[in-house]
Amino acid sequence: MVPELLEFKEQLDHVVSSCFQRNEKFTYSVREAFEHFINQRQNKPAELIAKFVDVKLRAGNKEATEEELERLLDKIMVLFRFIHGKDVFEAFYKKDLAKRLLVGKSASVDAEKSMLSKLKQECGGGFTCKLEGMFKDMELSKDINITYKQVGLLIFIE
Repeated sequence: MVPELLEFKEQLDHVVSSCFQRNEKFTYSVREAFEHFINQRQNKPAELIAKFVDVKLRAGNKEATEEELERLLDKIMVLFRFIHGKDVFEAFYKKDLAKRLLVGKSASVDAEKSMLSKLKQECGGGFTCKLEGMFKDMELSKDINITYKQVGLLIFIE
């Protein structure tokens, strides 16, 4: 659904720009109509967008370069602005991010942080506070493990 929505939105934007010279009324009407129909199924679009982002940010997704992934995340943020169930998106995104971080399946820490910054810019710091905390917890865990291994090695040597 998400790739089709992205393509449909691109087509609508092309029609408004080429046929109506980006007239404000047409642009506003398209935006309103898009928002209306995307939210017909309440929380489902938020869930599907979060799952789509998860698939694209997984390490197994080697089909896109960093620049392509960044452009895709920008397009996804356009869809994100239309959905009403942002809290539902956050719940699914948080669960998927935790899995990616814990299992080490994240394609790129830079891409993850880029997505977080986009969400923070769109929804504010309160929205991303717990998500950013996950990255801090992972860094802390990594530091503790390194210290533990160093101390264990020193004890073993003595």
